[in-house]
Amino acid sequence: MLVIVAVTLATFTAYMTGAKPAKSGSRTPVAIDGNSLSRDDFWALIDHSATWGEDADAQLADLRASLKRLTPFQIVAFQGYFEDAVIRSYRWDLWGAAYVAKGGASDDGFEYFRYWLISRGRADFDKVIAHPDSLADLVVSDAHADLEFEAFAYVARDVWSAKTGQESTQMPEADIPAHPSTPFGTPFREDSSYLATHYPKLWKRFGSWL
Repeated sequence: MLVIVAVTLATFTAYMTGAKPAKSGSRTPVAIDGNSLSRDDFWALIDHSATWGEDADAQLADLRASLKRLTPFQIVAFQGYFEDAVIRSYRWDLWGAAYVAKGGASDDGFEYFRYWLISRGRADFDKVIAHPDSLADLVVSDAHADLEFEAFAYVARDVWSAKTGQESTQMPEADIPAHPSTPFGTPFREDSSYLATHYPKLWKRFGSWL
């Protein structure tokens, strides 16, 4: 009885701190009907993989299994939606949030952070894009070293390559705008007074790292 209570309490605490417990059971791939892949389909695939929570290997395996059921054309579309989300999240205010939560964020670190944010699913992505300070509700207090997921960006290209027998560099580019040279919006400042004012929730939890 005490074991059951302890497990239940641990699961509840994980959700309250923003962590997603790993899912148990089989990895049932997502089935996509039709010849095209919509943006809703893209997020359905991401959301399904995100149920594995902090188990990165399991999430990658889940997404890979779902993508293997798609046509090469659909995989190209998936990669296009992914790159579009990467561009949408290329914002100074979000970079400032990542800077506070991670105790600093380089160019590459911010890019891999955005991959991680996309991997968390549509609801979390949209929430943090709309209100970057809400990142404080999503991450656990000691996760500053884990808010990156570089490998997540390469799954679609790897699956496309395996399906077509071509190098991943030969994968066609989706019809999306070019990645901007600078982030959208106004650059954040790295001084503590600015960060504490613009990211009060994040600063309260993570400001001591800076």
